[in-house]
Amino acid sequence: MAGNVFILGAGLSGIYSKMQNPKSTLIDKSEYLTISTRLVTVVNGDDKNYAYKLRPVDRNETVRDIDFANRLIVTDKGNIPYGKLIIALGHNQEIRTIEGSQYLHKLETIEDAISMRELIRKSENITIIGGSYLGVELASIIKGKNVTVLESGSRILARGSESASDYVSEYLKNTGVNIITGFRVKEVTQSSVLSSDNEVKSDLTVYAGGISGNPLIENLGIKSENSRIVVNRYLQSVDYDDVYACGDSMKIEDKDFPMTAFIARKSGVVAMKNATGSSIEFGDYKSGNILSLNGKYVLVRENGFSKGPINSVIKKYVNRKTEKTLEKLNQIIGNK
Repeated sequence: MAGNVFILGAGLSGIYSKMQNPKSTLIDKSEYLTISTRLVTVVNGDDKNYAYKLRPVDRNETVRDIDFANRLIVTDKGNIPYGKLIIALGHNQEIRTIEGSQYLHKLETIEDAISMRELIRKSENITIIGGSYLGVELASIIKGKNVTVLESGSRILARGSESASDYVSEYLKNTGVNIITGFRVKEVTQSSVLSSDNEVKSDLTVYAGGISGNPLIENLGIKSENSRIVVNRYLQSVDYDDVYACGDSMKIEDKDFPMTAFIARKSGVVAMKNATGSSIEFGDYKSGNILSLNGKYVLVRENGFSKGPINSVIKKYVNRKTEKTLEKLNQIIGNK
């Protein structure tokens, strides 16, 4: 059975699934891994290779469809029969419902990050829609500009503690960032962002709001929510017992939590273990998330936050762990 498990998507969750079962087959359209949590550092001037890593896959193909009834993966190179399937197709910044979305700039790819450097340089008034981790980290690195963060809720970092939100808000305001809460975007134009009762001047508008799963999932004929496959606590599809999902492709029936790199990695491991015979419930992991404020690291939790040099040590450890995992992946696939 271990050799007839296919993983669709070679992001962090897909890679960790593969590491759990080297006999499985990892499929992705790209030979490069984009580490989305590192894109802000590329915007800030770091080399693109820090966030854009060459990594091997077993089959370099684009998934077009899945025939669940006949257990077939449909790709641009043909049909592939599977025994068990783990779907890890990543995320998408959803802007289709925003009027004037053509004036929005996303930060999803390495190309986005590189082009955003120049866009920031040329712009005076920069507006960031979304006050979660991405929006906050991006706001913290922009200097000498009029930066505004628009948050639809009552506070930024809504999934973290109020104390973390207060601390980060104060930090950003002290660096000149303007934060407007309760701002529900109605329309984006070439020179402004509008709500029903407010208008913010903007030369460059960046979308850092909520994300969804891969749009392909919407059209697969499987129960999904926000382009994420609905799964039970074992990360098994509620429609098909031979299909599992992890990372940004999963929506657990009775849980709602922010997708962090830790959750992506852990879910990839649990999905593969269960696909190969285990029965492990995906737990309520509350490890928190490390936020970078222009290189100053803050650990944000649901019940508090911490600052100080220990967070830098943790961040370096996690980064090195990712590098070592990619090295092992090269060895596994290279020796297949």
